[in-house]
Amino acid sequence: MKKKLPTLKIILVLLLFLAGTCILYLVNHEKETLPHDEDYLTRQVRLVKDSKNEEVMEVSKRSSISIFSEDYQDVVEEKIEDFKKKKDYTFESPLLIYNPYGTGSLSYYLYFQEDENMCLSYKIETDGYPSFEKTLPKKENTKEYDYQLIGFVPGETNWLTLTLKNEVGEVLKTKRITVKTNALTSIDTTMHVKDGESTTSLQDGLYAVLGHDKAYNANIYLFDNEGVLRNELVLDGYRGDRIIQTEDSLYYSNSKNSFIQVNSLGKIEKIYSLKGYEMHHDYVYDQEGKQLVVLVNKTGKDTIEDEIVAVSLESGKITGKLDMKKLLKTFYKNAVKPEKNTYGGTELDWLHLNSLQVVGKDLILSSRELSTVIYVENAFEDAKIKYLIADTSVMEGTQYQDLLLKKEGDFTDLAGQHSVTYRKDEGQEDGVYTLAFYNNNYQGARTRPNFDWKNYPGTGTYEEGENSYYYEYEIDERNGTYRLVKSFPVPYSSIVSNMQWVSDNYVISSGMSHCYGEYDHEGTLIREFSYTAKKYAYRVFKYDFKGFLFE
Repeated sequence: MKKKLPTLKIILVLLLFLAGTCILYLVNHEKETLPHDEDYLTRQVRLVKDSKNEEVMEVSKRSSISIFSEDYQDVVEEKIEDFKKKKDYTFESPLLIYNPYGTGSLSYYLYFQEDENMCLSYKIETDGYPSFEKTLPKKENTKEYDYQLIGFVPGETNWLTLTLKNEVGEVLKTKRITVKTNALTSIDTTMHVKDGESTTSLQDGLYAVLGHDKAYNANIYLFDNEGVLRNELVLDGYRGDRIIQTEDSLYYSNSKNSFIQVNSLGKIEKIYSLKGYEMHHDYVYDQEGKQLVVLVNKTGKDTIEDEIVAVSLESGKITGKLDMKKLLKTFYKNAVKPEKNTYGGTELDWLHLNSLQVVGKDLILSSRELSTVIYVENAFEDAKIKYLIADTSVMEGTQYQDLLLKKEGDFTDLAGQHSVTYRKDEGQEDGVYTLAFYNNNYQGARTRPNFDWKNYPGTGTYEEGENSYYYEYEIDERNGTYRLVKSFPVPYSSIVSNMQWVSDNYVISSGMSHCYGEYDHEGTLIREFSYTAKKYAYRVFKYDFKGFLFE
């Protein structure tokens, strides 16, 4: 019996299926490749009238186009330059564009032409919120003025007042513009604020809340001294670990394996890729080497949080590598692998580096898993451990116990500490320096389940603890000693958290307690800010952005 030929209906269905598959492929292929093609971007990106504001422009683009490409950033810049040629933008009639480069959800680009050497300040007023006032960096010998303005309250009507002054500070002109902003749902607009007993003034600046609610797609949120959200820095799948400011740029991580260089207008100038590595916890700027030093995981390895790389800001290449398994072999080999690590994975987290500092060619590293500070000499050349700072019980019975600095005084050593911070004070002799930490006071070591915590009285568990502490050590390398010179209690946080020196004040974040605060030089609370979170915020740093966004 002969087989029946396919019916016309079946043939048509097959043809439609094939056509649909081809169209789907082309659409996906376009999404994957065309956003990185400059010609395509030039056609797709436009400046249009902001639907909410008569005097504001905005960028129109397909949602599939990522802002995180240098081609995209260059095309937007070209569009702005072309737009500036269409008319004479004056102080009385400026060009104002909402977040053109996509990096600041509450930022606006301002451009106008005016006489040379003018000084510009601005004030943002919003019903129900304190005003926000800033002076912008002075531009010398130019008649073209462009700035990035931040400080607008989300989801509100903001009244922006621009004030132009001459060189001697006389007010020449003012301009008032109504700006209606988009609402943000990712975080509350205001923090709960509680004043402490100290009457010391808060330092000027904005608190950068990093990794809010532990979401790796969490952006960076900037809050003022009154606890009001003033900008959101947009990221791409990973929290920022800190913001580094140089003379003309900000650097911060935007994804797990890349960080970005952003100029004062909000434009991404360069994207640095960490091929084969993923960031975690911390990175710092090595001014001498003009490089970022980054805590990383090497992809595909069976261990995590035990490697460091250096990345040249000029070339973007990795110029140095350090694998701590080579320096602390005994701890690595003796680590007990739990069924799951801190993050739910199966990689061995035997060291858990969580912060670092650069001192010349050396590194100071903080290991949470060992409750130890590690000083590494010549980190990227002929690395070796110079000394360790920890309770003697940590190194007992190992070949590393002779590397321990000797403790002077009676105090409980660091336990699960974060944010190691180095400072060389004026007047300190050679070989003497200050080292500060957020001492979590937490007895956690998943890969050392049999460790005896008897030398750490008062330490807490993951869920409960009485206090964490600000700790400040004086390190004397000449005598091989360390001593506690300052400490004060802060809200308990078993994991995450940080401390930061801000002039004579201290900014302290206790992630597990859902709060951060600013303390005076004596350790007395000036003001505390608390927030809503299912998990916590990773860290909080304060930045004044002077010489960059503000005068």
